[in-house]
Amino acid sequence: MNHFSACIGDLGISKSATETSDNNEIYGIIPYMAPEIFKGGQYTTSSDIYSFGMIMWELMVGRRPFWDQPHDTDLIIKICDGVRPPIITDAPIGYIELLKKCWDPDPNKRPKSTDVRYELHMIRKKIKEIV
Repeated sequence: MNHFSACIGDLGISKSATETSDNNEIYGIIPYMAPEIFKGGQYTTSSDIYSFGMIMWELMVGRRPFWDQPHDTDLIIKICDGVRPPIITDAPIGYIELLKKCWDPDPNKRPKSTDVRYELHMIRKKIKEIV
């Protein structure tokens, strides 16, 4: 296969991020959820891009985001306050920059999926040139 594609899938492991029983429950895995969701916003393609940024971090580090912290209200507050997992520097050129764009606290400043795809393609191309 000669195609490069990135896919996001729901593996059916999401659960309520709140303990209430009303219809306003938030579903997802806390570390992968965009801050605006916790603030009552709707799920959008931009919140998916945030989640993709967390997956990028997980692939880079080999651990789940916030693995060392309880996934509770305190973590939700930290995420809403802009806390993100620590960045390591051993990554391909452009990878960390893209990751940070995906994590932007402002959903309107996050890249579109077509931009993410293009940037991943360029990162891959640079890696191939080096190897």
